[in-house]
Amino acid sequence: MHYDEFPHEVEVVQKRKVSDGAGGFKTEWFQVDAMEAFVDTPTSKEQYYAQQLGNPLQRYMYYPYRTDLTSSMRLRYEGDIYEFAGRAEDQGGQHEIMRVALKLVTE
Repeated sequence: MHYDEFPHEVEVVQKRKVSDGAGGFKTEWFQVDAMEAFVDTPTSKEQYYAQQLGNPLQRYMYYPYRTDLTSSMRLRYEGDIYEFAGRAEDQGGQHEIMRVALKLVTE
């Protein structure tokens, strides 16, 4: 356990269709995994530059190295849903810690 380094619990979620009880379907987020992470807020300067480039971000997430997270997945943290705002980066190329930018989903 990396509690000091990764103090936050993040749920990995995906959408799936479920019956609405009237012959149709609705989509819901369902949990596929849980992970330890460090969820950080970018500086206002970083947020400004990202906004100017048309790729706004609200959080950075640092987590133990893994390559199974895909762009179809979302992350639930403190009740909010986030999508990936870029590709995950292997910090230092050491296969130890990853960083990814996150964008708040407002739908």
